[in-house]
Amino acid sequence: MKVFLINPPPRNLTREEVMIPPLGLAYLASSIELDGHKVRILDAFALGLGWSEFEEEVKREKADLIGIGGMTPTIDNTHRAIKICRPHARYIVTGGPHFSVHKQDFFRDCPDLDFGIAGEGEESFRVLLERLEEGKDPWDVPGLVGPENFNSPANFKKNLDDIPFPARHLLPNHLYRYALWPGKKVTTMITSRGCPYRCIFCDKSIFGSRWQARSPRNVLDEMEKVVRDFGIDSMILYDDLFTLNKERVIEICQGILERGLRFRWKCEGRVDRIDEEMLAWLKKAGCSLIAYGVESGNQVGIDYLQKGITLSQIRRAFALTRQAGIQPMAYFILGIPVETYAQGLETIRFAKELNPDYAQFSILSPFPGTKLYEEAKAKGWYQEVEANNPFDKDQKRPVLISEHWSEERLRKILRQAHRSFYFRPSYVLRKLRSIRGFKQMQSLWGIGCGLLRWYFSKGTSR
Repeated sequence: MKVFLINPPPRNLTREEVMIPPLGLAYLASSIELDGHKVRILDAFALGLGWSEFEEEVKREKADLIGIGGMTPTIDNTHRAIKICRPHARYIVTGGPHFSVHKQDFFRDCPDLDFGIAGEGEESFRVLLERLEEGKDPWDVPGLVGPENFNSPANFKKNLDDIPFPARHLLPNHLYRYALWPGKKVTTMITSRGCPYRCIFCDKSIFGSRWQARSPRNVLDEMEKVVRDFGIDSMILYDDLFTLNKERVIEICQGILERGLRFRWKCEGRVDRIDEEMLAWLKKAGCSLIAYGVESGNQVGIDYLQKGITLSQIRRAFALTRQAGIQPMAYFILGIPVETYAQGLETIRFAKELNPDYAQFSILSPFPGTKLYEEAKAKGWYQEVEANNPFDKDQKRPVLISEHWSEERLRKILRQAHRSFYFRPSYVLRKLRSIRGFKQMQSLWGIGCGLLRWYFSKGTSR
């Protein structure tokens, strides 16, 4: 079959400082290429296509089947893309976290869709294509969903090493970029699936709570291919938690050194799953940035979110990471219902105390499929309001309007967090001193201007 996999266009044609490959589509493509299907990926987002240009591309392709990706913050783009594609393909299929949560409800908002796949998609997508190509009934495919049908998703693959590497040769790799590494050729990679921890705001509709990891050898083979074949010099590891298994992390780091691979990389860590030895190996292997989910500067907030960490563990992890010569990045959450506004200010103070190289402040969002969403609905807290941080893609963000938090207070504390952390003279001077070349200066200028536009915009200053 002739298969066309699509990452929809952006809502607005503006320069994005972060542009990453649609790895899910690339995994689907590599899986079906092995079966002889002719497949093309159109990353309309990275290419900056307008909607009319997008429609012309779809018309020209004349595909048998179109597969369209979509995340919750931009799911309206997915709906629009499906509607445009409808006259130009026999079948249209979607999948991903948003669809895996909503399943049959998705078809009410998007009746032009033929099928969706819930859960992990590679094997189910392959079988669906086989059934359609042979003209057979597809309703024995695990995870297949229609307006009136829902099959349970397939079980986890027993060996992730059996999944072929994503089809990066079908992507516009030269267009991907990461604001913190300007001028570098960037890609993303996933070395494990799932997370055993149970934070109440985390969506586990695809990979669940069972952690499965690729072997170090398999990971290193992909890293070597990416560096040697595509000239990549920067990589973001998108595992939910890369640092879970110390021995595995060290083995991967040793392999990077033994193979002579030179690239900078970022991973997601957890403050109670790192130590001096691991950090030393990470630094030697080129890891330059570790992102930690701090969430709150109040233990009551951390406990409510069921993070299972302490403030002392957070302080220790940031100190050790900095001592190892790796930049720490921190994620913070504001608007936690058990915290007061004053405690929200304490989180901002804690962020300045930790002084990470980069901080991301977001309002707590109860997304469908999470324990937090169930509680928000049960207690009448759920609302969708304009409380986005500068780099959100949402048009509106789901939040918790509770005893301590109104829409006005959420917007106010989000602005206060960014002003207090990023507009400090000491932070600005540190960033100015770190500039090494025009590309970095240009990127920091773009980020700074974007932050200022957001801060002084009418929508966030009410």
